[in-house]
Amino acid sequence: MPVAMLAVSPSIIVVPADSPIKDLKSLVALGKGGKSLNFATAGTGSTPHFVAEMLKLATGAKLEIIPYKSGSEGMVAVVGKQVDATSEASVVVLPQVKGGKLRAIASTWNTRIAAMPDVPTATELGYPGIFIGHWSGVFAPRGTPEAILDKMNKAIDAAIKSPELRARLIPQGIQPMGGTRADFSKFLAGEKARLGPIARAANMKED
Repeated sequence: MPVAMLAVSPSIIVVPADSPIKDLKSLVALGKGGKSLNFATAGTGSTPHFVAEMLKLATGAKLEIIPYKSGSEGMVAVVGKQVDATSEASVVVLPQVKGGKLRAIASTWNTRIAAMPDVPTATELGYPGIFIGHWSGVFAPRGTPEAILDKMNKAIDAAIKSPELRARLIPQGIQPMGGTRADFSKFLAGEKARLGPIARAANMKED
């Protein structure tokens, strides 16, 4: 049973630091030009896979999906120029971007993140359909009493919104969330309704 949403680490679309792809517009232009661009994912149904499929649906760009065992492996493949691009959680790519190994070209969340304020959202760039994040939340076993669920939610929400925790999470590219149980249930229902058609259109199946 949903208890509380903890935080979101938005997906950041990245390319090699010296790539000719300077921004999302140029990625789309290249992807609609000649050969397909290679886009690394963390496997079928992973968040990077959803980003790639959203890109294809929203822009018409041709992307060749290259599945890796993990997002970290996919990111390493981009740094090593084995693939053209990927997307990965902001908390993962931030050190590589700051270290000059990757170039961040767009965030897939609905607001810019404080740790990377110069990176525009896909929505800002005209692609509101490219919207997803790496989120975390707390769930309880089915049948847990309502009073216990409410008590857990209030404690978690207070902790997430505390200045101490926000000061630790935000610089890492993590957006604290919190909110009520109803907020979390509404978010989950919305994600299921929104991502389900994309998964079916891409024929996503478990590896």
